[in-house]
Parts: sequence; structure tokens; C-alpha cells
Amino acid sequence: MPVRNTRPNVQFLSGGGEMGDLIQNKDWSATPLGPPDAWPQSLRTTLSIILKSRFPQFLWWGPQLICFYNDAYRPSLGIDGKHPGILGEPAETAWAEIWHIIKPLIDRVMSEGVSTWSEDQLIPIFRNGKIEDAYWTFSYSPVNDESGTPAGVLVTCNETTSKVCDRLRLEKSEERLQLVIQASELGTWELNVKTGVVQYSDRYLQILGYPERVELTHQQIVQHLHPDDLPIREAAFKKAFETGVLHYESRVIWNDQSIHWIEGRGKVFFDEQGKPDWMTGTVRDITDQKTFTQQLERQVQERTQMLREANEKLEKSILDLQKMNAELQSFAYVSSHDLQEPLRKIQAFAGRIKEKEERNLSDLGKDYLHRMQDAARRMQTLIEDLLMYSRTNTTERIFKKVQVATLLEEVKNDFREALQEKQGVIEIGEMGELELIPFQFSQLLHNLIGNAVKFSKPDVSPLINVTGRFVAGSDVHFRGILPRKNYFHLCISDNGIGFSPQYKERIFEVFQRLHGRSEYPGTGIGLAIVKKIVDNHNGIIEASGEEGVGARFDIFIPVR
Repeated sequence: MPVRNTRPNVQFLSGGGEMGDLIQNKDWSATPLGPPDAWPQSLRTTLSIILKSRFPQFLWWGPQLICFYNDAYRPSLGIDGKHPGILGEPAETAWAEIWHIIKPLIDRVMSEGVSTWSEDQLIPIFRNGKIEDAYWTFSYSPVNDESGTPAGVLVTCNETTSKVCDRLRLEKSEERLQLVIQASELGTWELNVKTGVVQYSDRYLQILGYPERVELTHQQIVQHLHPDDLPIREAAFKKAFETGVLHYESRVIWNDQSIHWIEGRGKVFFDEQGKPDWMTGTVRDITDQKTFTQQLERQVQERTQMLREANEKLEKSILDLQKMNAELQSFAYVSSHDLQEPLRKIQAFAGRIKEKEERNLSDLGKDYLHRMQDAARRMQTLIEDLLMYSRTNTTERIFKKVQVATLLEEVKNDFREALQEKQGVIEIGEMGELELIPFQFSQLLHNLIGNAVKFSKPDVSPLINVTGRFVAGSDVHFRGILPRKNYFHLCISDNGIGFSPQYKERIFEVFQRLHGRSEYPGTGIGLAIVKKIVDNHNGIIEASGEEGVGARFDIFIPVR
């Protein structure tokens, strides 16, 4: 079985691992040291010891400080760095980037023959393709030749970069923690549960009312607690000894007898027997917070009382409104019965007079009779319109899903004779399904289409156009439209006599008439009823028109 070359002149490299093989196979004839068989015994012995050591070691040898190192040191060089190029190289060339740092240490060892010791020393190194900050704990020791004079420097080292970085991170974390504690104005404390010895920060004392540092026992600190809050603290500590977590709020009394609020938090640490050993925690002054909370509670109580009073007034208003509605219903009953009964008798007796006695009347008497009948008919119409207007306030508002087109067809049938007489046309576009108060919305359509038929021009056939579509509020620019709601837009327009734009607001007022009674009969209540019905649907209605051209009504009903 073949074995590795163990010639006498390289026997000292036997068992030296990877670095032993590299030293053995390197051509040393071109280096200041020459071939290994010419090396002094002191160098051979030192290398034999280094290469077999499992602790990171490095050797500089001779006047040029030729570099050697063992397998244990090899990982410190990383990859894409100095390994294996620095083997056999002079120190000043191999370690050029840190020569100014290590040369004074080497010179001292070589000249004085004394060892050095450095702990967690920052010495950068080129490795992994770049200069890296690295920390080392190391010793430089002289290695004597056969004459007893230092001929080399043995470096025994250990990289501590990870440990130092962890410590630096911990220190920075502690610094940040202190900054956070200072910024949050927390007071910190530690308590030895078994001895009662307590330690605390200056801020802790300030929270207890001490502007300067004083030494207090645990018992003296507890005496600052408000007597009424001692049970709260005792219960919190008892719970903490079970759960490991402390939290409570209590009042403290300063030496000037002023009362302040604190919040205490902490953690309990237990010994091997599971008994409380020591505690650490914080206290925070929450006086301002408590004061604000108390003020807020008082304001809430005041607002609650105000709301209660407002509710009582609202309930009274509702009762008054219910009473008014009852009175309005009573008026509607009177209008529909008590007022209409004598009116029917007037109309009946006037009819009999016309039927039986008209031939006996003079022309003036006949004129008076006709006027009386017209006045009775107008009175009948007025009572019916008033009754309809009152019902828009008093009837129950029950919304149902309705096909708007169905309501329009019903209204269109109601005006069939009038349209035929005037050769009028109603054009109805596509509609949709909507939640409405069916009876009221049908009345709305009846009034608007009836007006379009009634207020047509004598020599022009009425053309009524009805369209409907669903729109987003953000796309509509009418006063009162909410951008985030969706609406059903109903538009009714005609080619009738129209009206002056100055009347667009007044047109919806009760008893508002824009034309003579002899030309266009009516009570002036129809559009007021339409406006009330739109309001009952939480909608918007806008009227526009031009005299001699026509009128248009835009209605927006929110989609429920």
C-alpha cells in the first residue's frame, strides 16, 4: 500500500494535514529560506508542533518573517483571500493592509524577546473578496533559534468577531433601551423578594416626588401609596407571584400631600424551587392621563344628561307630532265627510233646479245657477286635492318593489280619452324595478302627466316623454345629491305651454297658480303633492321650463 513521502528531510511535516502537504509540495528553492532540508532544526521543531496543533497558530520566521500557518488557522482566512498565496511570503507583503498595526508588535517581540497579549482587538483582514472587520484575542511569542536568539514570532490566536459583535449589539440595544426608557419617562426598579432590598432609578424617585437622589427602603416606598389603594397593590403582587407578571394602577402621596397616579408593571423571576427570587419592572406617572380620563368621564356624563334631556324633548315632540297627525287625520275625515256632505246637497239641489226650474229662470238667474255649480265643482276638487295632500303626510310609508313601467302604463290608461281628444302621445323609455311607496308614486306620475296633458298648447298635439335610468350620485350635478349614493333618475318632459324660469322654486308651493283659472282649471295643489311625495322617498326634484316651449321635471329617488 503506497504511503506519503516520509523522507528524512521532511519527516517533521508528517501528520501536518493540508498545510503540511502544501509546505511539502511547495518549491522553496526560490524563497529566502531555501529547500526544507536546509532549514534549521528550531524551525522544523516549531513547524512540527504548529502543524499538529488543533488551535489556530501562525508563524513568522527569519529576517523576512516568512509566513506559515496550520489547518486550524486556515478557516480564519476565508475564501477568495490570502490562502494559500501567503504561504512562504514575507509578512510585509502578505499582510500589507494591516502591516502598520502588527509591525510594532512583531518588532517588540523580536527585539525584546517578550510575549504580547491582546484581547478582542480589531484587526481587519482581506478575505471573501473584501476587507472585513475582524476581532481577535491573540498572543505574539518569540521563537528562538539554535543560538537562543529570537528568530521568529509564534501567533496563537482565536477569532472573537461573533462574540464582540454580539456584545456590541447588546450594548447598542441597552443604549436604545435606555433612550426609550428616558423618552417614555419610565422609572425602573429591581426588588430582591427574599431580602426586601430595592434598587431604583432617579426617574423612579421623581415619580414619587423626590427631585434629588435619596436612599429609600422598600417599606418607605410602600408608605407613599394611598391607603385606599394598598389592597390593589397587594392583590397585584399576590397574582404576580403566581403568574410572573405584575400590573396595577394606584395613587401615591407626595411629601407635600399632593396626590398623583402611577402605573406599575413588572416581571417575577423564580429560583430552582419555584419560589419568587427577584423582580424587575417600571413605574409610569399617569396623573395627566387619569385627569384627562376623569374630565372625559364628566363630559360623557354631562353629554349623557344632555342627550337624555334631548331625548325627552324629542319624545315630547313625537307625541306632539302624533297629536298633530291625529288632528290632521280628523281634518281629513271632516273634509271627506262633513264638508263634502253639504257640498253634495248643494250640487244635488242645484241639479234639480236646473232640471225642473231652469226654464222659469231669467237669463241672469240661469247665469247665477251655472256659476254656483262651477263653484261647487271647484270646491269639490279643492277638498279632494287637500285630502290627497294630507294623505301624503299621514298614510303609512310602506316601501315595496315595483316595476315603474307598470305604474306608468296604469296612469297612461287613465288619460287615454284625454290623449285621444288632443291627439297626444306618451313615449315611455326603459324603466327598472325600484322600492317605492306604490300608491304615492302612482299619484306623483298621475299629477305630472296630467299637468302635461292639461297645460298643452291649443294648436299643438301634446308630446310627453318619460325616461328612467339608474345613476351614481357622483355623476349627477343637482343640489342635494349625495355622491356616495345611487339613484333612479326619472325625467318627464313635454312640449306644452311651459313656464318662466323665475318660477322654478315657487311652482311646488301650495295654491301656487301660474295661469288663469278660466284657461287652465285646477287648485294649485298638484305639484305641492308631487314635492311632498318625493320628500317622502328622500328624493330630489328639479323643475325647469321655458314659456311656449315646454316643461321638464327631473326626479332622483335614492336606491334602497
